[in-house]
Amino acid sequence: MYTARGARSPLKSSTRVADGGIVPTRELDCPICNAHVPLAGDERPGDEVHCTYCGAPCILRRAGADPDELELEEDF
Repeated sequence: MYTARGARSPLKSSTRVADGGIVPTRELDCPICNAHVPLAGDERPGDEVHCTYCGAPCILRRAGADPDELELEEDF
């Protein structure tokens, strides 16, 4: 892609898919039904997340010492 002056400009990478939805950054397994629960990437430990398959409310928790390791815990 060239600009008006003819210099190259890098293309932006998109985080959206063709149908306008957002590409999930990671998926975790529902503790109730084991379905994949997609996360948008802005969730934090302690946030409530609902399973997209069974609708169960779950709490996002850290899975270990690494802050990027997360797991879902049932919230009943």
